[in-house]
Amino acid sequence: MTKSVAAADVKKIIIACEAGIGSSLMVTNKLKKELKKANISGVAVTHSPARAIPKDAQVVVVHKGLSKLVKEKATWAVVLPFDNFMRIPAFDYIIQSIQNGTDIEEAG
Repeated sequence: MTKSVAAADVKKIIIACEAGIGSSLMVTNKLKKELKKANISGVAVTHSPARAIPKDAQVVVVHKGLSKLVKEKATWAVVLPFDNFMRIPAFDYIIQSIQNGTDIEEAG
């Protein structure tokens, strides 16, 4: 069964990485800017180590190399992996889902 969350229920998105600093901070700031540009408010975006995802996160965006670990640690969250730090399609998917009021679904 595919894990999903209603876009209206998304209040916290986590960008996860190995240590929770560096690359995840850059990606966090990028998503914040994209949400602001899309006039989406009320959604907190923070970064965290992959091994310590906060329980109040509904969506976790993570590099595909850490996605298995995050899925094991954050069983309550929808996990969206990416493979390139410069272009993250999950951001467009999240924004479109929130704007359209549709569910955000975990792939595979």
